[in-house]
Amino acid sequence: MLRHYADLKDQYPHTLLFYRVGDFFETFFQDALIVSRELEIVLTSKDGGKEVGRVPLSGIPHHSLDRYCALLVEKGYAIAVCDQVEDAADAQGALVRREITRVVTPGTLLEEGMLNARRNNYLAAIVIAGNHWGLSYADISTGEFLTTQSSSLEQLTQELMRLQPAEVLLPTNAPDLRGLLRPGEKSEHLPDCLPTQFCYTLRSQAPFTQVEARQRLLQRFRVRSLEGMGCEHLPLAVRAAGGLLEYLDDTQKETQIPLQPICTYTLTEFLILDNQTRRNLEITQTVRDGTFHNSLLWALDRTVTPMGSRALRRWLLQPLLNIAEIQARQDTLQELVENGTLREDLQRLLRQIYDLERLAGRAGSGT
Repeated sequence: MLRHYADLKDQYPHTLLFYRVGDFFETFFQDALIVSRELEIVLTSKDGGKEVGRVPLSGIPHHSLDRYCALLVEKGYAIAVCDQVEDAADAQGALVRREITRVVTPGTLLEEGMLNARRNNYLAAIVIAGNHWGLSYADISTGEFLTTQSSSLEQLTQELMRLQPAEVLLPTNAPDLRGLLRPGEKSEHLPDCLPTQFCYTLRSQAPFTQVEARQRLLQRFRVRSLEGMGCEHLPLAVRAAGGLLEYLDDTQKETQIPLQPICTYTLTEFLILDNQTRRNLEITQTVRDGTFHNSLLWALDRTVTPMGSRALRRWLLQPLLNIAEIQARQDTLQELVENGTLREDLQRLLRQIYDLERLAGRAGSGT
């Protein structure tokens, strides 16, 4: 069993490997030390045979996997889950067959208990070429999938600060350094324009090449051209989006994430609020102690569904510039303000609605 564990760990060196043994998920060696320390659970040991001796062991009940995964992911760790894929009674030999069924990373969360209902959990991917860059991001729990391209590295920084992604994918030519960089960790392969407070996952360059990325998008959405999605002539945006899709295929294994067709946007469509401006305006957190309580969004958010709360957050952080769209939004609000009965009826009905975006995502992915 330990040999199988070690072989799997070699395939997923940058994750904490949770290995199903009966009613427990167990970790061994260095992973056991990390899990014991970060989760503050008992560290014990297991006999590894004459050659190895006693090896560190730390385990959790199988029914508590989601809760403990959420704690580890919040600290910036990625987790590979190795589960039993056959019944012990049907096992041919001494070992029950086990396989990696999912890789859990900060940007690929689907479980309700791991997500904040009132904000998006974005996985982003970046491709940089000189001062030009392409950015793609998705919330796999709701299916949102967007991409853009621009030519100012300062704008890239501001866009990341607006999105606050849970995880950022970055292609690199250094195979030995690929893996997850936790917040604050530094690497010579991390460009200076990228804020260090995010989790960065260094990936192979191959899925981020133009040919492979474009082909992956065409196959995923079953189209012959990307023209209808607005990114046919945006090569860096296409490369970022294709690399993001490859990462989902790699981490989700047999789970097909039901993403919406990719939406292309430009930064000129919206008022750009730099990070200092957002901070001074206290849009999502206060200047004094950095908390959500007493921020502008806290004061305004009287939505009755998580979907509405997430939409309001996006509206505040990405204000419209198009006059017609602004007036259309104002007209809608005016009707609701003036027609109290309509407003109350809508609120009553909405209170009966669950988080359809995330429920549909979980149903579509089979989770």
